[in-house]
Amino acid sequence: MNNALAASRWFAVTAIFISGCSHFAQELTVQALPSGYRVGDVRSALATPAVDEVVRLQPGRVKILSCRSTPPAKVVQLVAELQARFEGKLTGGLLEDCPEV
Repeated sequence: MNNALAASRWFAVTAIFISGCSHFAQELTVQALPSGYRVGDVRSALATPAVDEVVRLQPGRVKILSCRSTPPAKVVQLVAELQARFEGKLTGGLLEDCPEV
C-alpha cells in the first residue's frame, strides 16, 4: 500500500511540474519580414514589441524566419534584442513565401 501511495504522489508531483513548465519546451516562431516583425498576433515595424511578446510567452526555443529580401540589419536587431532579454535557444531559417506585415 505504501508503494502505491508513493507512486501516486510521485506521479502527481511530476504531472504538476510538467504542466507548470510546459511552456519551456515550446518553440515560438518569429518572422522577420522586409517591412517588420511578426510573432503570434503581434505585428510591428520595430523589433522591441516582437521581443516583448517572446519574453512574455517564455518559450524554450525561438525560431527566427526571414525573407531573402529582409534587410540583414532587421535580423541583426532582432537577434541582438533577443540575446539581451531571452535565455532560451535561438535558431533561424528562410521563409519560402514572404507575407506582408
